[in-house]
Amino acid sequence: MGEVIVLSVGEDCRVAGLLQGSVTYAGMPHEGAYSIVHKKEIGGQYAYNLFFPRYVCSFTIGGISFLIDDVTPEQIAFRMEQSTLNGTRRSSPEAVHA
Repeated sequence: MGEVIVLSVGEDCRVAGLLQGSVTYAGMPHEGAYSIVHKKEIGGQYAYNLFFPRYVCSFTIGGISFLIDDVTPEQIAFRMEQSTLNGTRRSSPEAVHA
Protein backbone atom coordinates (compact mmCIF):
# COMPACT_ATOMS: atom_id res chain seq x y z
CA MET A 1 0.00 0.00 0.00
CA GLY A 2 1.35 3.44 -0.87
CA GLU A 3 2.19 6.25 1.50
CA VAL A 4 -0.51 8.66 2.63
CA ILE A 5 -0.62 11.87 0.58
CA VAL A 6 -2.33 14.92 2.02
CA LEU A 7 -3.44 17.73 -0.29
CA SER A 8 -5.03 21.02 0.71
CA VAL A 9 -7.53 22.71 -1.59
CA GLY A 10 -5.74 23.79 -4.78
CA GLU A 11 -2.65 21.61 -4.24
CA ASP A 12 -1.79 18.99 -6.79
CA CYS A 13 0.20 15.79 -6.97
CA ARG A 14 1.86 14.41 -10.11
CA VAL A 15 0.92 10.78 -10.61
CA ALA A 16 3.32 8.54 -12.52
CA GLY A 17 1.39 6.34 -14.90
CA LEU A 18 -1.61 8.66 -15.07
CA LEU A 19 -0.95 9.68 -18.69
CA GLN A 20 1.66 12.20 -17.53
CA GLY A 21 -0.92 13.96 -15.41
CA SER A 22 -1.72 15.05 -11.92
CA VAL A 23 -4.62 15.27 -9.51
CA THR A 24 -5.70 18.35 -7.56
CA TYR A 25 -8.00 18.53 -4.56
CA ALA A 26 -10.81 20.95 -5.41
CA GLY A 27 -12.54 20.89 -2.03
CA MET A 28 -16.13 20.18 -1.10
CA PRO A 29 -18.71 22.10 -3.10
CA HIS A 30 -21.32 20.66 -0.73
CA GLU A 31 -21.02 19.02 2.70
CA GLY A 32 -21.93 15.69 1.13
CA ALA A 33 -19.52 15.74 -1.83
CA TYR A 34 -15.85 16.32 -2.68
CA SER A 35 -14.09 17.08 -5.94
CA ILE A 36 -10.87 15.86 -7.53
CA VAL A 37 -9.46 17.45 -10.70
CA HIS A 38 -7.56 15.27 -13.18
CA LYS A 39 -5.11 17.34 -15.22
CA LYS A 40 -3.75 15.69 -18.36
CA GLU A 41 -0.62 16.99 -20.06
CA ILE A 42 0.03 14.60 -22.95
CA GLY A 43 -1.89 14.92 -26.19
CA GLY A 44 -3.04 18.38 -25.19
CA GLN A 45 -3.50 20.10 -21.89
CA TYR A 46 -6.87 19.87 -20.25
CA ALA A 47 -8.49 19.14 -16.90
CA TYR A 48 -11.83 17.95 -15.65
CA ASN A 49 -13.53 17.79 -12.26
CA LEU A 50 -14.75 14.54 -10.79
CA PHE A 51 -17.35 14.77 -8.03
CA PHE A 52 -17.83 12.02 -5.46
CA PRO A 53 -20.27 11.58 -2.58
CA ARG A 54 -18.42 11.97 0.71
CA TYR A 55 -18.98 8.30 1.60
CA VAL A 56 -17.04 7.10 -1.50
CA CYS A 57 -13.68 5.92 -0.17
CA SER A 58 -12.08 4.60 -3.37
CA PHE A 59 -12.11 5.32 -7.09
CA THR A 60 -9.90 4.67 -10.11
CA ILE A 61 -8.53 7.06 -12.73
CA GLY A 62 -6.50 5.68 -15.62
CA GLY A 63 -5.60 2.43 -13.88
CA ILE A 64 -4.55 4.12 -10.63
CA SER A 65 -6.69 3.37 -7.57
CA PHE A 66 -7.15 6.19 -5.07
CA LEU A 67 -7.99 5.05 -1.54
CA ILE A 68 -9.38 7.89 0.56
CA ASP A 69 -8.33 7.91 4.22
CA ASP A 70 -9.99 11.21 5.19
CA VAL A 71 -11.67 14.13 3.47
CA THR A 72 -12.59 17.54 4.89
CA PRO A 73 -13.49 20.84 3.22
CA GLU A 74 -9.84 21.93 3.66
CA GLN A 75 -7.89 18.78 2.72
CA ILE A 76 -7.92 15.19 1.56
CA ALA A 77 -5.69 12.28 2.65
CA PHE A 78 -5.34 9.34 0.27
CA ARG A 79 -3.11 6.52 -0.91
CA MET A 80 -2.51 5.42 -4.49
CA GLU A 81 -2.16 1.91 -5.83
CA GLN A 82 -1.68 0.57 -9.35
CA SER A 83 -4.73 -1.46 -10.37
CA THR A 84 -4.40 -5.15 -11.07
CA LEU A 85 -2.24 -5.93 -14.10
CA ASN A 86 -2.02 -9.52 -15.36
CA GLY A 87 -3.11 -10.91 -12.01
CA THR A 88 -0.54 -8.98 -9.96
CA ARG A 89 -1.13 -5.98 -7.78
CA ARG A 90 1.48 -3.22 -7.63
CA SER A 91 1.82 -1.11 -4.51
CA SER A 92 2.98 2.07 -6.20
CA PRO A 93 2.39 3.52 -9.66
CA GLU A 94 6.11 4.22 -10.01
CA ALA A 95 6.92 0.49 -9.76
CA VAL A 96 5.00 -0.20 -12.96
CA HIS A 97 6.84 2.42 -14.98
CA ALA A 98 10.35 2.01 -13.59
